[in-house]
Amino acid sequence: MNADDIINQLKLEPHDAEGGFFHELYRSKEKTTRGDHCLGTSIYYLMKPGNQSRWHKVASDEIWLYHSGTPAIQLLLFADGSWEERVIGSDIPKGQSPQSIIPAGTWQAAVLADNSPECWGLFGAVVFPGFEFSDYEPGNGKILAEQYPGAADKITKYNLL
Repeated sequence: MNADDIINQLKLEPHDAEGGFFHELYRSKEKTTRGDHCLGTSIYYLMKPGNQSRWHKVASDEIWLYHSGTPAIQLLLFADGSWEERVIGSDIPKGQSPQSIIPAGTWQAAVLADNSPECWGLFGAVVFPGFEFSDYEPGNGKILAEQYPGAADKITKYNLL
């Protein structure tokens, strides 16, 4: 299968705000005490060469899940000023992880580990309490590189400006 086959099979649509392609699979009918938030949501998320998960943060905890294809390199910028680079994939002996837990309010961005024309990566994202677009805040890589100087080289290296 190629990326377009997966996009068609899973009914993925362009994610205009973040980049890549997505389809919401699940939205809990149960509500939280936060009022307008459901207990949890789940999506498929696919990146093709040249796509990236652009800088953003959400108001809830998020778990990224590796499903298939090329691993993703994820940069996380934490509220305390620290940062971390993670590789989300299946090669555990090489330091990859099939899941990435992202605390609420953490800046995040991701790119494919291999941007060759035939590559693609399929992931899932689960958000608790559930994702609402009103909780989504886009970021600016140039500003974030200034605020997180320790991560500036990685932000530039992965063209997340």
